[in-house]
Amino acid sequence: MRLRDVLKVLAVVAVLAFTANCATVKGWFGKKKVPDRPPDVMAEEGIKKLKKKKYDDAIETFEKVKDRYPYSEQALLAQIKLADAYYYKKKFDEALAAYKEFEKLHPTNKAVPYCIFRQGLCYYRQRSTIDRDQTFTHKALTEFRRLKQKFPKCEYIPKAEKYMARCVQDLAENEFYVAEFYFKTKRYQAALDRYQVVLQDYPNFPKKAQAQKHLEECQAILNAPPEKKEGIVSKVTSIFDAKW
Repeated sequence: MRLRDVLKVLAVVAVLAFTANCATVKGWFGKKKVPDRPPDVMAEEGIKKLKKKKYDDAIETFEKVKDRYPYSEQALLAQIKLADAYYYKKKFDEALAAYKEFEKLHPTNKAVPYCIFRQGLCYYRQRSTIDRDQTFTHKALTEFRRLKQKFPKCEYIPKAEKYMARCVQDLAENEFYVAEFYFKTKRYQAALDRYQVVLQDYPNFPKKAQAQKHLEECQAILNAPPEKKEGIVSKVTSIFDAKW
């Protein structure tokens, strides 16, 4: 190879090396990577965002604390606050899953009573009106009772008891509502069964006297001879036909 050709090759190599070096320098100085902040700083930032109701930002911050510092004390706090952020955002399924995960992974942690209480609230906030399915009401009551059984002296018991009373009231109202529906539609055996539940399971129900009266009417109709049933049914149903 002639000297001229060698010089050309060396010139090309020099240009390529210079270009690569410029790109590296630009990477160093133009897009310098920001080091991770300490976990306590990130956790505090997430809490501030939570207080400002910036729930999406808080969720993102707490997720980062969990992922980058999984063995830190702040990671435990981030797990709970992540669940709180979902709760306040009304993402109750996500919040419930996060509270359950914390309880499962850290069963002896002092924050477990809080997590159980919050699980009850996640169900409680999703309960329906008394004329609808009461699955969430039942689940909320179960969690509040579990809290009271496991941690009877914890600070959340007074609030839990208030929610429990409301759940019991809703369940009683639901049973009575269904019983009344069956009674009005002349399905007396079904109505009788429901009235019995009201009287047996909810002895402090305010409409207990009315439930007892209708239960006795159902019994009278069901026990009456066939030839007398029609008269009894007409007398009972006329109550609901009256114009008040």
